[in-house]
Amino acid sequence: MRVLWTISIVSVLVICLVLGAGPGTAAPNAIVIYSGMDEYTMNVLTKAFEPMTGMKVESLILAAAGTMASRVRSEASAPRADIFLGGSVEIHEPLARDGLLVPYHAPEEASGKIPSEYIDPRGLWHGFYAGPLVIIVNRRLYEQEIKPRGGPYPQTWDDLLHPAYAGKVAAWNPATVGGGYIFLATQIFRAGSEDKGFEWLKRFDASVRVYGATGPSTIPLVVRGEAVAGVAWLDDSAEAKDNGQPLEYVIPPDTGGEIGGISIVKGGPNTDGAKRFVDFVLLKGAQDAIARFGFKYPVRTDVPIRSDFPALSSLKFVKYDRPFALQNRDRLTKKWDELIGSQRR
Repeated sequence: MRVLWTISIVSVLVICLVLGAGPGTAAPNAIVIYSGMDEYTMNVLTKAFEPMTGMKVESLILAAAGTMASRVRSEASAPRADIFLGGSVEIHEPLARDGLLVPYHAPEEASGKIPSEYIDPRGLWHGFYAGPLVIIVNRRLYEQEIKPRGGPYPQTWDDLLHPAYAGKVAAWNPATVGGGYIFLATQIFRAGSEDKGFEWLKRFDASVRVYGATGPSTIPLVVRGEAVAGVAWLDDSAEAKDNGQPLEYVIPPDTGGEIGGISIVKGGPNTDGAKRFVDFVLLKGAQDAIARFGFKYPVRTDVPIRSDFPALSSLKFVKYDRPFALQNRDRLTKKWDELIGSQRR
């Protein structure tokens, strides 16, 4: 089925590009992308982008957006990448603040089809997908290890604080995983203050077996039974379940949400080509591919979501103060490391 869908989506993307959705300026014949997208979806996008633009795409796929950001930063004097693709905008923002990204206002962002929350008014990052944090569960282990001890099947974040979950939960390091930081900020906003949020996080630490260094890292831990439950993104969880992995997921109330970002690296080898790729991923056809194959919510309002996903409007998101989260990321991750992370080393 995936092969048939691939052919269909590539055809849609080709039509979109033929209709002139990207900039018309001729550009060199290759772009380099540091990508956090899964390899399959990246291949679908590449196979549509290359024949229509005459440009080759060279992708380095890295699961950890924090690793990609560090690489962009370390190469600032001689950038190798043109595009930083994927990871939450919280990871892109420090690069933007430090002058390492190129401002660009994509035509599709002025189309009225992309809500303002996915658009950086400075043009330094561009939201191109969305998704909620979820709780993943190994049902077999829950029945064997948690239920007999009176632990609830997790429906809320607070359920994971039950003593039965001590050392049984897989989470993320907020310093290296964008989702880990969003999870941290979500608990602050849920609690109503920074102090109360960190009190909750210290209690949650008793339940944590490991803080993974990449976004997908919690899923294999739960699948293999090294953890009973974990924190994950809906897209990774739904894909794993779709592929037959033995896990379930729950979207808890007061959850956090991700805006996945794409940005242009300042001083990269092919900035004109990078702009064309930004335009490309915001097209209706590309957004359809990202939704179908990447298991993500598209940012365009004229692109349908997957039939197995609830509508974004039906989810109960925490009141997430994104400007505060963006401005305070370095300080809050450092505070987490001092209070919690350093105790693990």
